[in-house]
Amino acid sequence: MTWLRHWTSSAGRRSARRPAGQPLPLSLPRPDGTGWPQEAGGPSFEASTYYELGSRRAYEPVAHDLAGRLVTGLLPHLRTGATPEDEPYLHKVFLTAARIGAGLGIVEHEATSSALGELDRNIAGALDQARRGLPAMREDWARTATWFLLAGHYLARQEPAAYDGVLAALVAQVQREDGL
Repeated sequence: MTWLRHWTSSAGRRSARRPAGQPLPLSLPRPDGTGWPQEAGGPSFEASTYYELGSRRAYEPVAHDLAGRLVTGLLPHLRTGATPEDEPYLHKVFLTAARIGAGLGIVEHEATSSALGELDRNIAGALDQARRGLPAMREDWARTATWFLLAGHYLARQEPAAYDGVLAALVAQVQREDGL
């Protein structure tokens, strides 16, 4: 029993916790795929935990509302090249990606010390894990789903009064890039 006492005491406990590091800049995601956090935290226990928490928070009404606003406001401006048979599937994938992103944004706002314009490295790792969890699809659709994931996160990290401005900025980006 002394080994257990030693392991759980502060003298015997080994810390697997790494220094948090500097947060990353939080930038408006770009439809061309740039703007993905370049120095994401990578796979870690913390990133996996945040991913799980964000996935759960994606079912809350606020995440549904934010994702709905994103997809409803932006999908008409995107040229996905989808056939009428594929459109319902893509709508669902994009909506789900935006909800997961919003859930991660909510978790980051509540559980980390990231300021408004910052991205926690472990949340970046959770976003990367969510991106890797997207279903297999055409490259351009996968890029768009990733963009909705990041846009959902970005929108959830803003103050509610800024939502309309962020949506307008995202629409302007899509229009500048000619609908992807």
